[in-house]
Amino acid sequence: WKRKCTLSCVSCHVDPNGGGLRNVSGRYFSMNTLPIWGASARPLDDQASVWREPIARWLGTLSDGDALKEPEPEPTSGPYVADGVDAGSDPSRITDEGARPRGGPAWGRPLLGGGDMSWWDGRYGDQAADPLLLVGADARLAAWGTLVFPMQADLHAAVQPVEHLTVATTVGARGRAKGFKATTEETPPFGVRDLWVMGHELPALAYGRAGRFVPPFGWRLDNHTAYVRKAFGLNQDEPEARVLGAELGASANYPYASVAAFKPVATWSSNPFEADDGWGGALNVGWRDMGWSLGGSAMLRDRPLDGGGDTRDLSLQWSFNPWYYHGAIPLTYLGEVGYGTLQRPFSGNSTDQVAQYHQVSWAVARGVNVHVHYEFWDPDREVIDDHIHRPSLAFDVTPVNHLMLRVDVRQGIPAGSDAQASQDVFMQLHGWF
Repeated sequence: WKRKCTLSCVSCHVDPNGGGLRNVSGRYFSMNTLPIWGASARPLDDQASVWREPIARWLGTLSDGDALKEPEPEPTSGPYVADGVDAGSDPSRITDEGARPRGGPAWGRPLLGGGDMSWWDGRYGDQAADPLLLVGADARLAAWGTLVFPMQADLHAAVQPVEHLTVATTVGARGRAKGFKATTEETPPFGVRDLWVMGHELPALAYGRAGRFVPPFGWRLDNHTAYVRKAFGLNQDEPEARVLGAELGASANYPYASVAAFKPVATWSSNPFEADDGWGGALNVGWRDMGWSLGGSAMLRDRPLDGGGDTRDLSLQWSFNPWYYHGAIPLTYLGEVGYGTLQRPFSGNSTDQVAQYHQVSWAVARGVNVHVHYEFWDPDREVIDDHIHRPSLAFDVTPVNHLMLRVDVRQGIPAGSDAQASQDVFMQLHGWF
């Protein structure tokens, strides 16, 4: 009950459903695992194989000294370890040098800190593990053909005044494919995306939160255009993806579960708690193991037709990680199938849709990844020849911490003998801290 090991999103993000502000383990992963150059030395468990090691040496990211380096021992007891001295559960025993936040945008300590479920100082190098204030940002600049536009500009903050109680928010500009001018013409140009208060890091990594957030449903992919996200109203760049409600969940090792009840938010409003008519609920359960995972989600929304209409959605998600079973196979597979009922926007008649998402990722070397995707979407199963297939090939490179370049080459193959296939190249430069 008191273990903090988990493979769920909360292991790296403040939001238990993933995305946005990174916690201490997420920042540590970003600094020590993602970049090609500048990463701290790590054991070879995440990169050794007969052909990955020569690539890493060629890139200059692996040396003989690194190959022989043993991982540093973890703290044996208590959440606070400063300057190599175990301070147990009493933060007052930490020296000024050990207590000073270092290595990240984090300051101070919450009141009543030092519980068994708190993040451990000393386990993440010089990073402040359990701060009073944590800030961050995500910015994406995108290029689609000849069009260059801001895709994301978000600022995050989380305040933990008392241990295990956090208030978190994200504010940002709405990405506009029409360019920078269209973004600044929004009224207002910036708005509140998320704002919630959460009790967290309870036994079994249980949590409860209330406020404005994206409901738990399916894989929370960083690809906002994926059919399993956008077609089900979960494109996190859109105001309609947010809801006002409450959520309870747990992310123990290895089962996870969450349930939410909410009202819809349908407008990009200066008032983050302006709700639309209607109500909804979501359920998310599953098992995330070291080499595989299997989960399911359900969501219902009762809304006016002009607010999106009534929907009943189901999703099945899974993953397989052969890399866990053999270090010479650095591949992972992620999949999801979604089914839902919805109302047609003009007539209000009920219909249903189906979407699929498949991704195989190859970790070529540290900071270099290749992805093969296949997507399918049938937006109205009663209409003949309206479905689309979309295979794609992508690669991403993270040269240094806080910066990643990703390129997707996508091929849209619509149904019908008269339909024209379309190919596009989508590039994004992602910066974060």
